[in-house]
Amino acid sequence: MSYLKSIGTAIIYIGLILAVITFIPGLPPETEFVEYSIIPPRQLDPKVGPKNRLNDVQKLFDGEINSPESFDSYNGQLYTGVHGGYVLRIEEDRIVPFVKFGEKCDGIWQEHKCGRPLGLKFDKKGNLYVADAYYGIFQVNVATGEYKNIVNVTKPIDGKVPRLPNSIDVAKNGDIYWTDSSTDFSLYDIMMILLTNPSGRLIRYNVAKKENEVLIRNLAFANGVLLSDDESFVLAAETVKNRIMKYNLKGPKAGQHEIFIDGLPGIPDNIHSDGHGGFLLSLIIADNPDHPLIFQSLMPHPYLRKMLVRLLMMMELPFKLLNDVYPNLYTERILHAIGSYQSADIVSNPQEKSSLLRIDASGNIIEILTSDDDLIRHVSSAYIHNGFLWLGSPFKNNLGRIPLKQVFPDLADSAKQSSHTRSEKQSPNVAASNVKTERIKRDTDSTTVRPIESNRASQTTTPKPTAAPTTTPKPKTAATPKPSPIPKTDKPTASNVKPSETKSSTNAEAKKNNAKTVDDTKLNSPKSEKSNKKEDTTKTQSEKKVKVEQNASVKQTEQKSQSEKVKRETNRPKDDL
Repeated sequence: MSYLKSIGTAIIYIGLILAVITFIPGLPPETEFVEYSIIPPRQLDPKVGPKNRLNDVQKLFDGEINSPESFDSYNGQLYTGVHGGYVLRIEEDRIVPFVKFGEKCDGIWQEHKCGRPLGLKFDKKGNLYVADAYYGIFQVNVATGEYKNIVNVTKPIDGKVPRLPNSIDVAKNGDIYWTDSSTDFSLYDIMMILLTNPSGRLIRYNVAKKENEVLIRNLAFANGVLLSDDESFVLAAETVKNRIMKYNLKGPKAGQHEIFIDGLPGIPDNIHSDGHGGFLLSLIIADNPDHPLIFQSLMPHPYLRKMLVRLLMMMELPFKLLNDVYPNLYTERILHAIGSYQSADIVSNPQEKSSLLRIDASGNIIEILTSDDDLIRHVSSAYIHNGFLWLGSPFKNNLGRIPLKQVFPDLADSAKQSSHTRSEKQSPNVAASNVKTERIKRDTDSTTVRPIESNRASQTTTPKPTAAPTTTPKPKTAATPKPSPIPKTDKPTASNVKPSETKSSTNAEAKKNNAKTVDDTKLNSPKSEKSNKKEDTTKTQSEKKVKVEQNASVKQTEQKSQSEKVKRETNRPKDDL
């Protein structure tokens, strides 16, 4: 009985202490705790998913890269920010750190010194803008590594100092849209942010006026931000409330904000474009009805949340005092572990998985992707680059990627087709040059071949003169008196012409005709396909004419030779016969 009494007494004392912590005035934090709630996850069409397409993630640079949060690319290169304060360029087989805004530090427990780049975005000129959670927003020259501070986090915006610059996007006119996740706590106290009332903001930096303007207030951990393709609105993810807010920049609702989509099946993080007017939204923790998230379950209970936040701050207080008197590694690590990502990972459920949502410009969910293995956990960013879907996480020491064809086959086919079309559009001169070269080659070949064909025609259509027949039938003649002898003459007659001389004469004439044909062909070489056809007709008629003339000449020569032969045989003396 005394044992139960001791337990009851201990519970009473603990309750009394917690009540004092909760209700005593003047204790930090100086923020209001009120009841609020979220819309439960909506009922989704089974056709949209979830689909297990995120299996077999390829891990890159395992142990070499620490918590890649988000991505952007320019000129074929991929960039990300990591723990330790560096912005990295991801190459084929290595990672190249090229800029850092903070100081030198010993580890992630000193991230408030070394900085933490979260969101990053290139403008159309190739300037890189980076939102560092501890140092503000910077503009970086990627070629030289030089940078300048655009937004100083020590200066209040609308009466409140930004404590956690998170995500960023850049408009075509140079204006910067960025989210401040909390005005109460920094990133190393993220557990306090999740338990306090919403204080995040969507802010626009007017580059012409060099001023910041708050567009939406009191967002529950304002996170990913992205402009629509036509820049008619900008989206901001509200992580704790499982929804995305929309701020209208153009149209009848310009200057007003509204809910773009709520009741998401998980807590959203970064937003990226799908390249076709839609959006890719990473749910860093997918909804699990059997294991609800603690900070969301406590939303309707402001006093419990206030008690837990004050309790965490009182746990930090002695270590802060000790570290101020005697700075050392151990107290720094303990301070960082109490409220940072590390404690969030400790209380998280090992069965937690991430999901990826594809949403159209009207706020409709097109697809939900997940996995049935244990590799997809705490995914904060899903970015399309070079035929892959790249996955980042603030809890991982590697970089994940999946072939785009596996995840979004339609996007992969469209990207391949647009790349092919873009290649054709970018090289019209090459195509025209190829056509021109082919045409020149064809014309040159025809010009070269045609004279050869003409020669062959002359040679084949010029028959060799045949020799006189060896046996000629004797003509039947009546008995006549013996003729007088034929007088001798030096003048050659047709009958005196030898067959070889006839052949030489014929060949000479054929060669003359061939030369004439070649000259005519060269003079009339085609300059276009139309002239080619005309020349082919003229050339064919010329060849036929030459052939007919040569055949007639040869035939006439043969007939004349035969006639002379017969005449000579007839007039020969009988003695010769």
